[in-house]
Amino acid sequence: MKLYFLEPEVSGGHGEHTIYGTEEDIAIEGISGKVKYLHYEFEGWLGDDLLESTPAFIVSSNLGTELENSDFSDYKLEKCLITTSDDFKEMYPNKNIPEFSRFIPLGKIEVEGDNFKNWSGNHFCLSPKGELVVTQDALDFFKRVSIDNCFITTLTQA
Repeated sequence: MKLYFLEPEVSGGHGEHTIYGTEEDIAIEGISGKVKYLHYEFEGWLGDDLLESTPAFIVSSNLGTELENSDFSDYKLEKCLITTSDDFKEMYPNKNIPEFSRFIPLGKIEVEGDNFKNWSGNHFCLSPKGELVVTQDALDFFKRVSIDNCFITTLTQA
């Protein structure tokens, strides 16, 4: 079985309105519990529909709609605050950012180098370090939208 480690485009970071979880939240929810509410502030954007700011991911409204209309169910989408930095506004005065939602994979996996173990069997997984790992079906699905700036590493079972 091959799985894929995705490193999406990083277009910004956690904004000042991000609310961080406690150690207890992380113990219960895993690494995604580190962020309770995400404020993603864009510094730039190359146009991808899947973006990252560790340990959080966001998806464009286009990708979010595609996910909701798909047969995939091992993720959740949450509202988040999207803003652009002053630098972004200066560099891209006419660029519009679509709506984005926070994307939270519900599966679990452990990644060591180019190998994985303890895979939960889900299409969308997060490692304890916040690494996004997907199945071939999920990767093919993401390739239907824009993930042109996403680094993809093939993983094999350890």
